[in-house]
Amino acid sequence: MPPKAKKRFGQHFLNSDIVIARIVEAIEPAAGEAIVEIGPGRGALTVPLAESGARVLAVEIERSAYATITKSLASCENVSVVNRDFLSMTAEETGFDRFKLVGNLPYNITSPVIDWVVENRDRIVSALFMVQREVANRLTSQPGTKDWSPMAILTGLFFDIENCFDVSPESFTPPPKVDSTVIRLAPSNKPQPSDYSKFEQVVRASFRSRRKQLANNLVPHLCDKPAVVREILQRLNIPQNIRAEQLPTEKFFELTEYLVTYKILS
Repeated sequence: MPPKAKKRFGQHFLNSDIVIARIVEAIEPAAGEAIVEIGPGRGALTVPLAESGARVLAVEIERSAYATITKSLASCENVSVVNRDFLSMTAEETGFDRFKLVGNLPYNITSPVIDWVVENRDRIVSALFMVQREVANRLTSQPGTKDWSPMAILTGLFFDIENCFDVSPESFTPPPKVDSTVIRLAPSNKPQPSDYSKFEQVVRASFRSRRKQLANNLVPHLCDKPAVVREILQRLNIPQNIRAEQLPTEKFFELTEYLVTYKILS
């Protein structure tokens, strides 16, 4: 008997052969290459990935699903299944130097997984995820929109992000209450900040409260001197009443450099 979806893990199992085929086609698995799958569930993607000849590591947190898929894939020498929380794993623990990362991501772990991808970007060949449509819209958002966020800015520094196609709730068992989107993250060579950790600190502080103006987020979260923040914004030709969601990535670069120059960040 196939494992039942567990609500506490946010599980929704793919049941559409058409959608599965489209996802596998988008992954482009090749014999011998390394693929890490997050949450294989009933193995809807794992089986065709295994059949491609790729070396697959499937990471399943739920015990009954782990037991079922381990048994069903026992004869596949190119597949390893581990009963782990993916987010507790290091990139080194996958056993691969570089790999593709795939998965149907529950809403509650999507942001942490994206952060994991950014942190381990040097090992990621590409990433293909099924996420809630609103998350996909946030990741592919542009400055000046309500979806512009630290997730979009920080992920977009290192990856080109593409919405591949939408997936309806009827493609899952049980059907979720929201639409889903398959997204692809492909490594890119965009300009980088001189100090990523400081840049990240500035971006996250700037969005601390979305309703507040940028200056009112920088004070007091980064600086306790409002006059200094006003001077920096003036020097950067940034309006005093601007909100973080209106600021493009390049301006966050400049803002970070000025905060370092003024010794607010050290």
